[in-house]
Amino acid sequence: MRRSRSRPQVQAPSQNLDSFLDVLTNTVGVMIFVCLFASLTAAVSPALVRTPIARETRKQVYFFECRENRALPLEEDQASEAIDRHLRRLSENPFADSRQIQQQLESFRHRTRYYDVRLSLGRSQGQPILQTLFEPRDRSGGESFSTLEKPSSNFRRTLDRLSPSRHSLVFFVRPDSFDCFRAARAIAWRSGFDVGWEPMAEGRAIIFVSGGGRRVTVQ
Repeated sequence: MRRSRSRPQVQAPSQNLDSFLDVLTNTVGVMIFVCLFASLTAAVSPALVRTPIARETRKQVYFFECRENRALPLEEDQASEAIDRHLRRLSENPFADSRQIQQQLESFRHRTRYYDVRLSLGRSQGQPILQTLFEPRDRSGGESFSTLEKPSSNFRRTLDRLSPSRHSLVFFVRPDSFDCFRAARAIAWRSGFDVGWEPMAEGRAIIFVSGGGRRVTVQ
């Protein structure tokens, strides 16, 4: 009689893997959700442009204002020449007292294409300072940002007579005129100019103060 061969007994695992499978399934599900969320966010998010690092410049600065999405050159260089002539005339009278000097300073008037320029005396930390105020002559002056790209635009002609190696540009930007500033900055960068800017609150006057008081930085 043949003996029956015994079969090996298959033992059930001593540990239940249901909990491990639950954890693994949940982890994979979370990873899939994160990937889907990242893909959707990337699809709807605007592209980010890194802000250039600001650095100090020692070039001669040429100023513009961006207001009502229009670009206006201050022509501060012409105003400075007129102020220098006025101050030289004042220095020719060494006997003038402080009241006469103040009256003669505040009598100064100069006109650029878009601004009336005048002088006033102020005080800072107990010291007298000379202030140059630029007041807009025409609220609709300057050029619309949509025409800046044209080769015949005043903005392009102004850049043509400046030198990127000797001049940098600084823009005073009103809250309603960032489109104008970005368009003008792009043109200036393509032409090789360093560009700086300063946000200006609506209604805030453009005033230059004798002795500077702040470094000019560009990008």
